Amino acid sequence: MRVRTATAADIPSLLLLVQELDRMQRDWRVFTPRPGFYDEVGRKYRAALHDPDVLIAVAEDAGEVVGVAAAEVRAPLRASDERTLELSAVVVRSDRRREGIGRQLIAAAEERFRVFGGTRADAMVLDDNTEAHATWSAGGYRRQPEWSRWVKPLPQ
Repeated sequence: MRVRTATAADIPSLLLLVQELDRMQRDWRVFTPRPGFYDEVGRKYRAALHDPDVLIAVAEDAGEVVGVAAAEVRAPLRASDERTLELSAVVVRSDRRREGIGRQLIAAAEERFRVFGGTRADAMVLDDNTEAHATWSAGGYRRQPEWSRWVKPLPQ
């Protein structure tokens, strides 16, 4: 198994992983993906392949993509020039989970960011995604309750 930067040829496999994540989160997701969402994700991934502030890393085993991590360098607050690495869409194929693949993908993104002098990485993980909590915690991430999101459903 190796981790590498994604190529345009990987996009169909990446979209299958994003769809798998959506199915896994169906019972506790906040929003339902809109029609055409996966086409948008494909376009964003294609554009990201040429953006120096974005990394799409894939885990490949025997020629098959078994995991993906998308990471982007961002300024988390408008009041600061500090830049952070925002990790999103870290997905490992369900039949390959618990092999350390997610941790390897996250580590690859962190290493690339450190080269640019980054000092902090963030990831938003849904509270009900307890399986993912173990991966993030094992990688040294800690939940930041001071940044919790407050939500109020509005009447329709």
